[in-house]
Amino acid sequence: MLSANEVRQVVAATVEELLARRPVPSAVTLKQAAEMLDISPNTARKLKLPRNSAGLIPYEAVLAARDAQ
Repeated sequence: MLSANEVRQVVAATVEELLARRPVPSAVTLKQAAEMLDISPNTARKLKLPRNSAGLIPYEAVLAARDAQ
């Protein structure tokens, strides 16, 4: 039987592994992009971020805009 400390270690390791495998979206909405960039949606709209055929902003474009700030 596992001790309480061993259970905590197993749970912590499991949570870390799950967070590391968290899926990344391929595209986000303008509002989500604004939140990621910590700016208002109106300001995000002025950045003229590229859109895909569904009107969503590719995740990589948001990351590039964030790195440029």
